[in-house]
Amino acid sequence: MKKLNNKGFSLVELIIVIAIMAILVGVVGSQVIPYLENSRKAKDIQVLSSWNTSAMSAYSGAAAIIDPTLDYYLRITDGATDGTGVNVGTTTNPTTTPTGACQSIKNAFMELSGFNVAAFKFGSTGGSFESKAGKDIDWVEVWIKHEGGMQMTIHNATSAKYNFDVIYSK
Repeated sequence: MKKLNNKGFSLVELIIVIAIMAILVGVVGSQVIPYLENSRKAKDIQVLSSWNTSAMSAYSGAAAIIDPTLDYYLRITDGATDGTGVNVGTTTNPTTTPTGACQSIKNAFMELSGFNVAAFKFGSTGGSFESKAGKDIDWVEVWIKHEGGMQMTIHNATSAKYNFDVIYSK
């Protein structure tokens, strides 16, 4: 009989190669995961910043009819009483049924931001944000100060483990 000269890998060699690859995947994976979370959070910040810009544009558009001595706010939720997810008020009239300048600001914000409560949800189950901090958001408030400037505060009532910094505009 003719002897074949098989020069393949042994089972032990294959197991060692697989073990080395598993270790490399574990090390690389643990280094990549924080970068993925940071990119998700950056995308969420981009959405929040666009809301801030839309609010500033809405406020500017209503400049002729606003009371310059008041601070105005937009509260963005997914459970507002009027069903739109956006409540507007002033420091003297925190209402969920806006009229006059508040209604104008609300309508302009809804149009500019494309905010749709049916398509947008806060929270960890079925939420529209992707990062861990984004899934922890309960509502967002944009304050438009009569002294000038604007600040967006992101509220997470469930925990303070993940959070966003306040976003300012001038």
